[in-house]
Amino acid sequence: MDTATILAETDRRWSPRLWGLLVVLCGALFLDALDVSMVGVALPSIRADLGLSTASLQWVVSGYVLGYGGLLLLGGRAADLLGRRRVFLAALAVFAVASLLGGLVSSGPLLIAARLVKGMASARPASRSAWCCPGC
Repeated sequence: MDTATILAETDRRWSPRLWGLLVVLCGALFLDALDVSMVGVALPSIRADLGLSTASLQWVVSGYVLGYGGLLLLGGRAADLLGRRRVFLAALAVFAVASLLGGLVSSGPLLIAARLVKGMASARPASRSAWCCPGC
């Protein structure tokens, strides 16, 4: 191996900061996927505990998707204007609060509203490649 090859290999290694960032972003995406999957499994229990109709159960699922899809482009634009880290942390905080409130509600409309807010908070720029740039 020559010196140029060794230097090229050294430059391609990620710093611990980038590895930590990758773990945080993967965790956020995991939370989003877990939230969507968990609700599908919990729908029978939600129906029994809150006395919801089939149409209301559909809104529990659709509220999340509606909030997510409706603000996906706006979340990216807000991240461009306000800073990716700031928008990500704010959206993560809103997601956590909405999750807590969604777990404590005792009525269907409040659960649907909490799911809508969670979907809106999930429209954050969690998977942008620009997070890995040195200036982030």
